Amino acid sequence: MTPPPLRLLQNAMQAYTYRLESLASNVANLDTPGYNRLAVRFEESLQDARRSADGDVDAVAAEMVEEGRAPLLEDELMEIADTQMRVQLATRALHEHFARIRTGITGRAG
Repeated sequence: MTPPPLRLLQNAMQAYTYRLESLASNVANLDTPGYNRLAVRFEESLQDARRSADGDVDAVAAEMVEEGRAPLLEDELMEIADTQMRVQLATRALHEHFARIRTGITGRAG
């Protein structure tokens, strides 16, 4: 059984993977006529789960949506930087989670 914090981090990393894929597609199609920007919604789902009574982390999932507008390079670059920071934060949280498990198993930190 996977603990809820670990499932949440797993869902976050999957969402950020989808987001980076959609951003790559947006950048690749900047000059494609009729192309609509792709976006990944994750944080909204996270907030909904946080507000709900049961706080079910399994309900937290990424959703890819088409925004109905053309992508702009500046927006895509800002979104890439934001996603990179979120990935680093999630990676750090995963590292700390497994470091605590290692300490529990071995009895020593590091």
